[in-house]
Amino acid sequence: MKTNIKFLILFSFLFTLMLNDVYSCTVIIAGKNTTRDGAILFGKTEDDGGMEVDYLWRFPRQEYSQGSFLIANLEGLEIPQRPITYSYLLDECPPTHYSNMVVNEWGVAFGSNGCKSKEDPVKTLEKRDQITGGGIGFMLRIILAQRAKTARQAVLIASELIDKYGYRASGRNLNIVGPDEAWQLQMVRGKHYVARRVKDDEVAIISNTFSIREVDLKDRDNYIASPDLIDYAIKRGWYDPEKEGDFDFAKAYADPEYHTANSNNHRQWIMAKALNPSFPISLEEAETGEMPVAFKPAKKIAVEDMMDVLRNHYEGTSLDRSESHLHNPHHTPYTICRYSTHKATIVQQRSEMPVEMGTVIWRALGQPCQSVFVPWYLGVQEIPERYKKKPYHSTMKSQTELVKDKAANSSFIYYHFNFPFWKHKETDVKTASGVFKMLGNLVNADYSNHHPVVRKSFQSMEAHMLQMQSFVEDTAMTLYREDKQKALNYISDYTRYQANEAYEKARALSIRMMQSD
Repeated sequence: MKTNIKFLILFSFLFTLMLNDVYSCTVIIAGKNTTRDGAILFGKTEDDGGMEVDYLWRFPRQEYSQGSFLIANLEGLEIPQRPITYSYLLDECPPTHYSNMVVNEWGVAFGSNGCKSKEDPVKTLEKRDQITGGGIGFMLRIILAQRAKTARQAVLIASELIDKYGYRASGRNLNIVGPDEAWQLQMVRGKHYVARRVKDDEVAIISNTFSIREVDLKDRDNYIASPDLIDYAIKRGWYDPEKEGDFDFAKAYADPEYHTANSNNHRQWIMAKALNPSFPISLEEAETGEMPVAFKPAKKIAVEDMMDVLRNHYEGTSLDRSESHLHNPHHTPYTICRYSTHKATIVQQRSEMPVEMGTVIWRALGQPCQSVFVPWYLGVQEIPERYKKKPYHSTMKSQTELVKDKAANSSFIYYHFNFPFWKHKETDVKTASGVFKMLGNLVNADYSNHHPVVRKSFQSMEAHMLQMQSFVEDTAMTLYREDKQKALNYISDYTRYQANEAYEKARALSIRMMQSD
């Protein structure tokens, strides 16, 4: 009898709702001196309610006339537009506010973690002039992608926007990773924030609570912060320098319940333990919320090591509840790879190469343990149809024809937040997102039998793409020296071929499982 797909999807959705830690994005950033090839590696999972879809778009450069503005939030906040905005790839998850990754033409990548803070609600802060016009939120990373050439420049632009308009979410860590530098900007609702540069010889880890501890306001090379960051914490009673000694940002500003929650500290601990078995902090110590912002790995890290981290279910530790995968490891609480994971990404940054080839976005749809990381080169010229939905321009007003009401602000915001939820949340097998979602639900329904088949199939494909990377890039560089456009066409063809192969393999595996049930 064929598997009832809609029943499996509904079961998966209801199961995630029963979990008390559904929203559990995980991030790991490896500095260039910690990696095998000298790349900065930025790994991230997206975790929401388990029913999300993900589409990839390419937005071109745009020119605007003097006096133009953009709409920055659903309240209609107007921000002056720049004469020219840079192109970018948008990995969109409609209609979420923050589960959207962006990589611009300069290779600057943006992705975030929700981090609940102690700060007051938006309306309260508006009365204190800490938030203007609803504040900056969803559009912040897109604005930064449109305007910043480097990660540091993006942090500085973000600080200007927050100083002027305020940030609207309770708290958030915005990872900003370019070919030369990586930063983590940790924002509190209102006008307080601190950014810390990820050092070249360390690996930064974060789950869903603030991670920056020490803050040296005099060290502008490594920290950028709101001027009254410490004074405000003292004023609010969140930090007492006489009793507590040195200022600890995470301790002062993070919601204490979230900061010590096992759903957060377990994930941070396993990332450190996976890449450094001698990591000195015990699990019991980690559960107090005292995890460091970063650590030193035991050996040089490769892209495949980062993939393993994002697939982790606490294997080999006392937290493992899967009994060597005889049972579904997604039943284990607080895992990095889980039922609610709908996408995992690793951005590989190599500054010694042209950015079109040097920045590679390894993207796995669905739960990464039963998916495949496909390399998307930044220079890809066109996104295959299966990886996107109906183009914005076919149904929405152009970016310059802004709609000035609370329901529809710009073509992009309108489309994103008016996404036809139930119609498109169904498993659409004509899209890669839908096929990988269906495959994940089928595997989760009979993990012990289906997972080994899926893992073996995707593992060989992934290994081949990793093995081919040097050849593909050497060929692209040879073409680049002769004719840049030929090189871009070549990496576009390669990216499109591998992406479509992944889709076809996931579809074939799904059909095979349905026919076997």
